[in-house]
Amino acid sequence: MIGRLPIRWRLTLWYGAVLAAVLTIFAATVDLLMARVLRHGTDQGLDHQVAVIEEQILQMREPVALRERLALLFHRHPAFEMQVTENDDRAWLRSEGVEKQGLPRPAVLPETPGEGVHEDVEVPGVGPCRMCSKVIETPYAFLLVQTAASTDANRKHLGELRRVFLATGPILLVAALGCGYLLARKGLAPVERMAAEADQITASRLDRRLAAPNPDDELGRLARTLNGMIARLELSFGDVQRFTADAAHELRTPLAVLRGEAEVTLLSDREPAEYRRALESMLEEIEHLTRLTEDLLSLSREDAQIPPSFEDLRLDEVVRDAFGTMTAVAAEVDRRLVLAGELAPCLVRGDRERLRRVVVNLIDNALKYTRAGGLVQVSLALRGDEAVMTVADDGDGIPPEHLPMIFKRFYRVDASRPRWGSSTGLGLPICRTVVLSHGGTIDVQSAPGAGTRVEVVLAARPAGPPRREEPAASWRSRPSYLGNG
Repeated sequence: MIGRLPIRWRLTLWYGAVLAAVLTIFAATVDLLMARVLRHGTDQGLDHQVAVIEEQILQMREPVALRERLALLFHRHPAFEMQVTENDDRAWLRSEGVEKQGLPRPAVLPETPGEGVHEDVEVPGVGPCRMCSKVIETPYAFLLVQTAASTDANRKHLGELRRVFLATGPILLVAALGCGYLLARKGLAPVERMAAEADQITASRLDRRLAAPNPDDELGRLARTLNGMIARLELSFGDVQRFTADAAHELRTPLAVLRGEAEVTLLSDREPAEYRRALESMLEEIEHLTRLTEDLLSLSREDAQIPPSFEDLRLDEVVRDAFGTMTAVAAEVDRRLVLAGELAPCLVRGDRERLRRVVVNLIDNALKYTRAGGLVQVSLALRGDEAVMTVADDGDGIPPEHLPMIFKRFYRVDASRPRWGSSTGLGLPICRTVVLSHGGTIDVQSAPGAGTRVEVVLAARPAGPPRREEPAASWRSRPSYLGNG
């Protein structure tokens, strides 16, 4: 139930509970100390009175004269009741208050003469008392000297102290709860201001930030954390907006071409060959739209972090399969695609189709940006517990200022546009997303006139020798799943 209350009320209640416990412990401690001080004062008074009686006993040598002296001096006293007995039964002195019933025998007799014993007793006719007993040795007998004082005054003082505690304690507790609530409200006021400011931040107002009056305290650190989160959201929203705008632009261009081709073709009657050329042109645009749609779907799945179906697979077989598929494409566009050495047999934990798409995309990009007759080399090596797959070409290369941007979606290097086919600008972003989802890294090294080298590194372990299979070289048209740079 308490967990549903606002924080200020929870803080106030906890503060009140702690304060009540502290006040209770304080009151109990003071009560015990006061009782001990009062008892100690009473014991000192009893000891002093015993010492006075002892002094009189030691001064007198005659028993008869001693009895008369004790009766004369101690028969009546306003604060103490006194008794002197011989052999616990023959009374030499009994003060007026206990003259008939006498003082009770001590529960524990002093072990040696001259030693005093204090105890709480109930004296008939007097009530609760504090009593001191002491044995005194005389030439004629051992005398037990007892003095008692009523504890009513002590109980009265303790009662008054407890009434003060009971009267002032609740008042102090209520006052402290009120102050605690005000302090909690004042301490949480910055949180309320931050909440009000956060309510003003929407998807269209992500440029706003929370104020942090004291950046070094806990609320300041919270404000910095929230501002950092808002900044990341602003960046993500910006990326989404740019991605949406770029995707709309990429989709609009081929659709506009399709519409233009259709409108021009339908303006007048044409020869069958002209209709055929128009349909072929429209088919190319449809193929481009298909590839673009598939790439967007692939990126959406990666962004949604749909878990891939990981399994232990032979990376060398995946590379060999993609290489065989792209060999036919390279022959179509007059490029040379070769393996730079034997593919190292290795096992990786990953998704076969996604890793194959990475290899196909990288080879496809290298073929696009290589001149006719150019060379594209594919290699796979095992380096410790890592597999290193490399695709290198001898094309024009990428200018240094463009290298940091090549993994952005829909980004194209103006100076290195493809010499054939169509490009969606999503090939490298897809490769990077897939590789990162597999816990690997992808790196691009390039320089103008020196070609481009793309290196993918994945965790791997050695495997047996690869199975020899014929490359799946097909001379059909380019499949729709080929990558696009």
